Amino acid sequence: MKPVHTHFFTALVCAVVCLIGCATQRPETDPGLDKTAWQSAAALRNMNQDIRTSKGTGRVRLESENSIQTFQIAWAAQAPDRVRMTFTASGHPVETIVSDGSRVTFISHTGRHKPYSPASENPDLEPYTQVPVRLSDLISLLLGQIPVQSFDDAWFLPDDPFRIRLGKRFSSLSQELVLHADDTIKKLRLLDREDTARWEIRYHAFDRIERSMVPVHMTITSGSLQKAQVRITRFWPNIPVKESVFQLTPTGS
Repeated sequence: MKPVHTHFFTALVCAVVCLIGCATQRPETDPGLDKTAWQSAAALRNMNQDIRTSKGTGRVRLESENSIQTFQIAWAAQAPDRVRMTFTASGHPVETIVSDGSRVTFISHTGRHKPYSPASENPDLEPYTQVPVRLSDLISLLLGQIPVQSFDDAWFLPDDPFRIRLGKRFSSLSQELVLHADDTIKKLRLLDREDTARWEIRYHAFDRIERSMVPVHMTITSGSLQKAQVRITRFWPNIPVKESVFQLTPTGS
């Protein structure tokens, strides 16, 4: 019989090999251009990181194969993981998301489902709100930031000076930045190991609010072609937000 530690070592090696095999295939590129790609990606990742809280309002248009729905939204957010966001229709609340940093709760005001807290602190929002991103990505968007993941490699795609791929060691997912000629962002895509888009955020417009350029019109599309068009109508950066905003009341709202 083989010692237990031998089995563990074999399993560990297999897991590492699998993760490496799942990682994005990286082409041979010019190191000088890699440095430029890294700097451009880092600048976008750092954009508006000085905004630690926000409040705002806006509109969301949700499109699927079978329906189109339009909601008003209002939110308060605090970096890195706190948010209260409510969707309303015709002046009536429909759905609220509350995260206090350790637990996320989805509340239906129409009886569509009971208050629900998934096990994940960073759940996928599409099953509950039809917005096809994770909670952390949504909070970044509500803070006026670009949800660029942490990365340890960056390069321009061959023959395309406006498309940057971001890789992370031991991850089967990568991100792709599509830039305008002035280095501002046009699209951000999350890709799986087969280069299929999990989601795409297309940036249509930015607005100067105080000292920051804030994205105020975006379209988020999922791999299943679920689409959410987001327009921010009012945005207050670095505004005081009470702790109680991110807590559920005794009635669960």
